[in-house]
Amino acid sequence: MAGLNRLQLVNALNRLAAPDFEKLLFAIKPPSGLVPGPSAPQASRVMALLEWVESPTGPGIDSIPPLLDDLDTLPEPPPLPDPADPTPLELGPNPYQGLRAFEEDDQDRFFGRDRLVEDLLQRFEHLYTDPHTIRILPIYGPSGSGKSSLARAGLIPALRKRPLPGKDSPRILTLKPGNHPLEVLATALARLANPDDLSIAKIREFQDELLRSDSKQAFDGLRFITDRLLENDPKAYLILLVDQFEEIYTLCEDPQERHAFICNLRGATSDPSQRVAVILTMRSDFLSATQQHPRFNQLFADPGRLVPVMQPEELEQAIIQPAKLALAKLDRPTRDRVNLLLNKPLVQILVKDAMGQEGALPLLQFLLTQMWEEMRQGIEPIETFNRVGGIGGALANEAKKIYENLSEADQKIARSIFLRLIKVNDDKTATRRRVPLSELVTKDQNATQVKGIINQFTRPGVWILITFANEEQIEMVEVAHEALIHNWTELRDWLADQWELLRKRDKIEQAAQEWESHQRCNDYLLQGKALRDAKEFFNLNHANCGIHLSKTSSDLIESSRKNKHIKTIKTVLIFLIIPFIGTLTILHMLILNHAQALINKTECEQDSQIAFLIRYKILMKDVNNLEKGNFCREELVSFDFSDLILWEADFRDSVLSSANFEGAFLVGAKFQGSNLENAKFNFALLEDAEFQNAYLHNTDFKNAQGLTSGQFDQAFLCRTKLPTELGLDSDRNCK
Repeated sequence: MAGLNRLQLVNALNRLAAPDFEKLLFAIKPPSGLVPGPSAPQASRVMALLEWVESPTGPGIDSIPPLLDDLDTLPEPPPLPDPADPTPLELGPNPYQGLRAFEEDDQDRFFGRDRLVEDLLQRFEHLYTDPHTIRILPIYGPSGSGKSSLARAGLIPALRKRPLPGKDSPRILTLKPGNHPLEVLATALARLANPDDLSIAKIREFQDELLRSDSKQAFDGLRFITDRLLENDPKAYLILLVDQFEEIYTLCEDPQERHAFICNLRGATSDPSQRVAVILTMRSDFLSATQQHPRFNQLFADPGRLVPVMQPEELEQAIIQPAKLALAKLDRPTRDRVNLLLNKPLVQILVKDAMGQEGALPLLQFLLTQMWEEMRQGIEPIETFNRVGGIGGALANEAKKIYENLSEADQKIARSIFLRLIKVNDDKTATRRRVPLSELVTKDQNATQVKGIINQFTRPGVWILITFANEEQIEMVEVAHEALIHNWTELRDWLADQWELLRKRDKIEQAAQEWESHQRCNDYLLQGKALRDAKEFFNLNHANCGIHLSKTSSDLIESSRKNKHIKTIKTVLIFLIIPFIGTLTILHMLILNHAQALINKTECEQDSQIAFLIRYKILMKDVNNLEKGNFCREELVSFDFSDLILWEADFRDSVLSSANFEGAFLVGAKFQGSNLENAKFNFALLEDAEFQNAYLHNTDFKNAQGLTSGQFDQAFLCRTKLPTELGLDSDRNCK
């Protein structure tokens, strides 16, 4: 079958008898759940198989023809179910939510919280009995207690169905604070102002207004904006749902922006016009942080509501009711079979396992999702329960299974992705964080390959990771549930091994976000110890493949380094303004002028004086005129050129063994034919530098910047330390 094109291969697979296709599947071993079961049309199964085979994590389409040629010798798979046995089931869409939070559109599948929703509805309505009440309703509880789902799929639909007396149905905006909560709020308000045309100018206008305070230091921007947006409808009012409010403390690093955001919420909800109400969800372990705003903190006691753990009867409703709705759409034989599988003893086992589990509801939903999918293949739910280790192990078990099915190279990338999606805190805890998809691709990785690996963890029925577009329509990635951090042993080991390095990375990333948010202003560049630590981390970064800096952070380090060089040059120039006195001054100037004349010579000839004169210039800090300097054919052994600006300097045929060029600016420099044995170029900028026929024995380019593999095409390489991304053999000429 060798040489088949894709169309011919599809036709050959479609013509296979069912037993032969099962043998092929058993030999290839695609990840569980990727290829539909035997009851699905073979064409669908073939396309699903090819989609995985051709993905970045698959073995490639060329792996199939040899298996087809040896079909008779392939091992037999376990027996297929008897067609007379109704075990393979057509169950329709999965009725369970998995790790995803319930949204408003999922309200028909949200069960078990009726009494709590009614309580919250009454608390919200009570906020409107007195126009001077602060209309903020906090909903708080432990991670995974179902706060977001309760607000989105429970309370919000109830408020739409039961409007307040004298009010229209509310305008509802939902947001997560993120790194810059005022920008997120301004974007949501701008979308409310004009849903069809989101204007950047309008976002900035609203953001400026939210940042403005009056003479009494009160922030009333949200109130003013809402009054203008709703001025033509006296019965209209706005409900702002701030989900995952704890991001104010975990992601927003600017205390002034945090203060302005909270004060805008409190100011708008205190106004007697009753135009604005706020519902917020927050993890209860951040209650102490709200003490920074005492009046705001008081709202968590009353009217705030702690989300309690689900009681056994509520958990039963969450298990049974979605299945009942799904079963009502099935034919009678299938319904009877599933009713048998979802029996009362099984429900009791699930409820008992869920009771007392931290984050039980989403983990239970995830396990139920797996059970439903495996029932399609005739696997009874109790078998799934026992295999994955119950509710606590389901999530970690699925993540581990996907990870172990990756190749070794892809596992390395997956490890890097998960470590980028987790923030380590000073109190030795770890929390998930949202990261732009673009920032998960490092400079030495293939974007398509990285996206393919992420897709393995985001495909339907898995949802270990989730992707979405934020308010700025940037594609983001996030760990679906923090329970993964606590239950996946391998992930915990990665975090423990690299904890201090991750803390250093997060500090650099925080500084980079601040620099980026201020349009890369020089005032926010790294200096002093912060810059030294960042450069040290950058050096270690290449040795530790599991932890990578984002491109923004790499740009920050490079810009900070260049800025330091410029400041050093300016400082030297200031000192050079003060002249030496008497004859020393005259002699000094004569030496420098003579040195500069030799450096600016046009011939490529050796001059015995130039080594002394260059040392003198460097000693006297007169290094601002070395660019385009002519050092051709000179003997400059062990010279220290570190941090000097030497762009387009000519070092052709020179002896530069053991010279130090660390941190030097060497764009366009010429090193053709030079002896650079044991020379060091750490953090030097070498864009367009030329090394044809250069002797590079034990030369250190490990952290040099701007290099390409083409610059070393004709160079002598032996024990040369090169950046790994160049892909060159650093010992190619040793023999």
